[in-house]
Parts: sequence; structure tokens; C-alpha cells
Amino acid sequence: MGLNYRSGTIDDIEHVFRLSRLVLDEAWSKNVMLQSLQVGYDLYVCYQETMLAGYVLSQDILLETQIMQVCVHQDVRGMGVGKTLMLMLMQDKQDADELMLEVRSSNALAQGFYAHLGFKQAGVRPNYYSKTKTKPREDAVVMVYSPA
Repeated sequence: MGLNYRSGTIDDIEHVFRLSRLVLDEAWSKNVMLQSLQVGYDLYVCYQETMLAGYVLSQDILLETQIMQVCVHQDVRGMGVGKTLMLMLMQDKQDADELMLEVRSSNALAQGFYAHLGFKQAGVRPNYYSKTKTKPREDAVVMVYSPA
């Protein structure tokens, strides 16, 4: 039951798309995910045998890294997959001025996870998240991490 971490490639896109649809309320289309990798977004993946256990997708904008998606399969939550993927990204982006992400205001668990990694709340984006089948329209909490 070993976990294999590595940088992701376009070859991972089908697995990434399926996991995002399974876990995220606002999953991107496969085409948008593919285009994001083609224009230089960074993807970090973790596989448990042939199952994609998790991934992190980020985009560099000048000296800032925007963390676009953090996704962990429910069967491996609590096993350190998300933490290890985030630490990989944070290590690779240590020359960035800051890493930034948004998280639903109702997602206290995720906010605590990011705070444990050193992210600090930097603001709120009102009504950032659209209403979904399971969630109302919601504010985003902006969190930042400064490597230096």
C-alpha cells in the first residue's frame, strides 16, 4: 500500500479529471485541466498503486504561486497525502515571494490544515464561490504563505 509522489504530466490528466469530479464541488472540465498543463501550470501527484490518491495544481504569476486545486481521495484522507503534496510544492516554490490560495469560509478543516503548514489569513473575497448542488454561494478566505 505504498504511496508514490512525483511531478505530474499530461499523461495524468484523465486520473486528475476523475478525482476532481469525485471530490471537488466545482471541478474543472478535462479540457481546461489539459490546457492549464499545456500553458505551464505545475502538477504534483500521488498514486497508491494505480489509483490517484491526490494532486495539487498551481500556477506561477510573476513571483507569486497561486494554488489552484488541492484534491485528496477520501479513501486516503488522514494519511499525509495532502500534506506531502503541499510540502513538495512549497519546497519547489521556495524562491517565490508568496504562495496563495482560496478556501471556502465554511471549510474550517482546510483552513486549519493550511494554517498548520504556515499559511496566514490575508483577507476575504465576498461571494467568491458559486452556488452548487450541495453548497450555497460563499465567501473565500484568502490565505498566503511567505517562504522567505
